[in-house]
Amino acid sequence: MPTCLKPKPNNIDENSMWQETLSQLSEAESPLSKSLPKIYSIPIAAEALAHYSRELQIAEPAEALCRLTQAIACSPSWAEMPPSVLIARPTPEPVLAVLGCFDEVAKFRIWTQLQSLNRDLARMRYVSYGQAELDCQRLAYQLIDRFGHEELKRFHFTGIPRGGLIVLGMLAYCLGLTSEQLQPPKSPDVPWVVVDDCVYTGSRFYGFVQSHSQQKMIFAHLYSHPELRSRIITCEPHVLACVSAHDVYDYAPEELGDDYQAWQKHSLFNLSGFRYWVGKTDHVCFSWNEPDRFFWNSITEKIEGSWLLLPKDVCLKNQFKGASKLLNVQIQPGATGSLKPAAQVVFGQYGEQIVIGNLETQQSFGLTDLAADIWLAIVEHGNLEEVITVLLKIYDINETTLRSDVDIFIDQLYAEGLLIKLDDR
Repeated sequence: MPTCLKPKPNNIDENSMWQETLSQLSEAESPLSKSLPKIYSIPIAAEALAHYSRELQIAEPAEALCRLTQAIACSPSWAEMPPSVLIARPTPEPVLAVLGCFDEVAKFRIWTQLQSLNRDLARMRYVSYGQAELDCQRLAYQLIDRFGHEELKRFHFTGIPRGGLIVLGMLAYCLGLTSEQLQPPKSPDVPWVVVDDCVYTGSRFYGFVQSHSQQKMIFAHLYSHPELRSRIITCEPHVLACVSAHDVYDYAPEELGDDYQAWQKHSLFNLSGFRYWVGKTDHVCFSWNEPDRFFWNSITEKIEGSWLLLPKDVCLKNQFKGASKLLNVQIQPGATGSLKPAAQVVFGQYGEQIVIGNLETQQSFGLTDLAADIWLAIVEHGNLEEVITVLLKIYDINETTLRSDVDIFIDQLYAEGLLIKLDDR
């Protein structure tokens, strides 16, 4: 049996210490698995990350992955989770992973959001302040085409807090509105233009309508689905028009097929509050706001908030909404050389452990002390001779014995599919 490499107290047997190190390379599933950290991971699709990069004008995919990871780490929902580590692996293929000791509720939250992440990224639509100005100009032209510039001079305008107020401010400049036009109309016969940024179900507009049910209204906003606008006109006789600068796309019909109508009916019935319409649309985000997203947790039987996708520096709301304590974020370093982690491997540090996850099998392996040092040396140097040199500076042991011990451990890593050994090793 090879001797232990690490300096240790005299009362610890060398052979038993090394045996313990080897046994640490075992899957984190056992009768004690609830107390063992485990990695949950998902490959990030190249096209989804490319779309995210384009929307936020990020040049490099690796940078985009890191920015996304930082955004997710700021999500308020982590406050309800056990201590967690968020891991981004930029190369060889992008991966996002969560590391920790999780109960069934926490596992469900993680898996649900990981599995929908690529879809959410592909459907995200980011509207900068500059784009919002152009959208407001487009909306202004639509109102002028519909009602005429002179007629609009007698209309009054208001915004639905909070995004609607931002849009109203820009629209006021586009239309040259007077301060009097920004006050509530004195007569129900004077059309009142209600302004918003993005409308998904119309619930906020419905609340406004209920408070002003006799007032003639025009609902003007930047983004919505045509069926939602048609539904509002059908349901609200006092609404003269429902105008949007841009349409959003509904993915639900193609995603659900024949089940679409039943899903829509079920959603309208179960969602709290009144909704004119529901769909699975683009996730439109603004420089001032990333709209809340939700998912159904079948274990807690509650609707819960999803992870944030926008970094703080491109979204005003997220600068103040984020978690009070940032999650531990780790960026997995790239590896080169003849010894390196396999393509299906993602790893991170959890307390005193290095935890290695296998993307293909979803197994996790925990390393501490000596085993962790060998792994980190392999990742950093990728060359057996350099690994030996580094370890000789840490451990007091004969070089021949050290080489034998490291070979045994590398062979075990290789056998578990966690390591690549090239011929020139």
